[in-house]
Amino acid sequence: MHRKFLQRLLLCMSLVVLTMSAALAQEGGRALRSGVPVTGSLDDSAVVQVYTLSAVAQQDVEIAVSNALGVPLAITLTDSAGNLVAQSVDADTDGQGTLGVSVLADGVYYVTVFKAGGVGAISAVEFTVTATIGGTGSEVTPTVEPTVVVSTTTGVTFQTGQFLSQSGLGVALTWNSTDDLDLEVRDPIGGSLYWETPTVASGGTLSPNVNQQCAITTSESPTETASWSPGGIATGSYEVLVYYQQSCTNNSPASFTITATVNGTQLTPIESTINVGDVFVASFEINADGSSALTGLSGIVTDLLPDTAENILASATPLQLGIPVGGVILNDQPYVAFSFEGRTNDSVTVSMDAAGGSLDTFLFLLDAAGNIVQTNDDLDVGFTNSLISSALLPVDGTYTIVATRYGKRIGGTEGPFTLNAASQALNLPAEFLALPRGSLEVRLLWNSAADLQLLVRDAAGDAIFDDVIEARSGGRLAAQGNVNCRASTGTPFSYIYWPTELPPRPGVYEVEVWYQNDCADTTPVSGSLFINYNGQQIFNDTIRPIVGERYLTSFTITANNTATPSDGGIIRGVSDLDYVSELASAITLLPGEARSGIITQDNKFDVYLFTASAGDVFNVAMNTTSGTLDPLLYVLNATGSQVASNDDAVAGENTNALVANLALPADGQYIIIATHFGGRYGGTTGTYTLTLTRLN
Repeated sequence: MHRKFLQRLLLCMSLVVLTMSAALAQEGGRALRSGVPVTGSLDDSAVVQVYTLSAVAQQDVEIAVSNALGVPLAITLTDSAGNLVAQSVDADTDGQGTLGVSVLADGVYYVTVFKAGGVGAISAVEFTVTATIGGTGSEVTPTVEPTVVVSTTTGVTFQTGQFLSQSGLGVALTWNSTDDLDLEVRDPIGGSLYWETPTVASGGTLSPNVNQQCAITTSESPTETASWSPGGIATGSYEVLVYYQQSCTNNSPASFTITATVNGTQLTPIESTINVGDVFVASFEINADGSSALTGLSGIVTDLLPDTAENILASATPLQLGIPVGGVILNDQPYVAFSFEGRTNDSVTVSMDAAGGSLDTFLFLLDAAGNIVQTNDDLDVGFTNSLISSALLPVDGTYTIVATRYGKRIGGTEGPFTLNAASQALNLPAEFLALPRGSLEVRLLWNSAADLQLLVRDAAGDAIFDDVIEARSGGRLAAQGNVNCRASTGTPFSYIYWPTELPPRPGVYEVEVWYQNDCADTTPVSGSLFINYNGQQIFNDTIRPIVGERYLTSFTITANNTATPSDGGIIRGVSDLDYVSELASAITLLPGEARSGIITQDNKFDVYLFTASAGDVFNVAMNTTSGTLDPLLYVLNATGSQVASNDDAVAGENTNALVANLALPADGQYIIIATHFGGRYGGTTGTYTLTLTRLN
């Protein structure tokens, strides 16, 4: 458990203390005397140990607990009525914990020792508890409270704590098919139980991943379970996510049930259905007294705003760019909005960082009408903070930043955050500022005399670049910087757009930046790529290629006029593709055999195997049969070393892929990877035929 949050004990623990008090008073070994150590133990059958001590009003009491294993332990002090007086949790793993307080009244007090959250996997621990009683004080030390962060909204706070559970916590996902569904549970302190992270600091563990990649199937009614052992359990909001990773049958919706059981009490099961690729989210809360309930927030995660644009704009608090602000996201407050004044072509960067709890941040940037200019969920793979980087503002006006969380209104993560927003007025050439506006706009600016070629391939597969400045779909090249090393005046830039009267057709679009020539300028290249659709910035990235490298990204325009970007990056070859995980299910080819396949945005490559002897000579051909597919082939040996590759059978004439006259050096198994230009970053899609032909 993150020790920066102090735990609050389950208030109903006082009932346990009261029922035990009469018996404890008779046990000399349970009565603590000043300066006399007493030993005890905790295990699965004894999750707490309770002791007594006598003190008078205003007397100072210090309780020290230590153990040789370095296990973090929690200590609470309650009065004879069961009221919590003070508590403490070991903040590290040195096995030393202390609690100090001045008591309010004469009487018998109860000291409770138990394992802190996150150490449930340790079955037994021996400890020593020592009380030091003496002196008086004019002030009484209050009960240690949890960390509290004040929100920008009056009266809203965030806190996390801990309660003593006798039965633990469990969350089970069950479904009705052999399809690959995955369970994730996020605890209130930032832990995430998932098949890649089956244990967390709060003590939770996840059962084995079933039906993974449709290969590990236990039954047609599989179950995955997240569980926490009896002992200290974090209080707050628990988010439960269900991922439909892969259909192993017929791509039909999968029905599932989520069942949460808190300290022996089962919450109302959540039943729903989910489609392939969707994420379902729900949540429940555990209160400081151990009671629990569903939040009532659940559904499929979307990219929609967390509220109406009208409500968001009306609630926005003005901020000053360059000055950090803070806030808090809760189930009752799923977003906080801030506003600022921006000017056309200002470059704005906004960061949102979680400052505690379980918060998984999400950012929106809106224009004055409430239209989405840009969004960001995760700043990078493995990082759940959010970053909108170098957003180019389209017009003068008031802009609104929406600080929210993954899942927005139906999400379940909570916590405080810090937000930073800064603006930079770019020194752009007058020609850039005068560029015609379009329904689809692709801009590239960079910092040197180097020749960078900007190319956009439209949904029909036609390319617009410096050799073909207009496509049948209406796309046009309106500016090209440093072409053939002819230096631009001022900042070099290139621009491809579709006029507003010729909107781009639905489909997949590719954007490529090729570093063709350094033009005798050794300055490291840093470029900014911006893609706008219908006035909304759907993508931007900073690119730093070296000579000869190609940067590639893609995006999809749907029939309902929405645009979804994909990842972008430098094309590195076969190393970009995670083909190893698919070897077990790869199709084996025989010489003379042809296989059909399809490359989509969700299936970037297919893997095939064949066996050959040293000296065998083969042709491997991948030919498009429909769509915009630009095939690319790799042939690897059994150790994964590349033997051959091909992009175009005839450069500039035939975009099908052909590895011709391939003489194999050794006996063994070989791997064929059928993909598209750009690999993981590519955007062309379609069906193909793969043929393996032996020539000798």
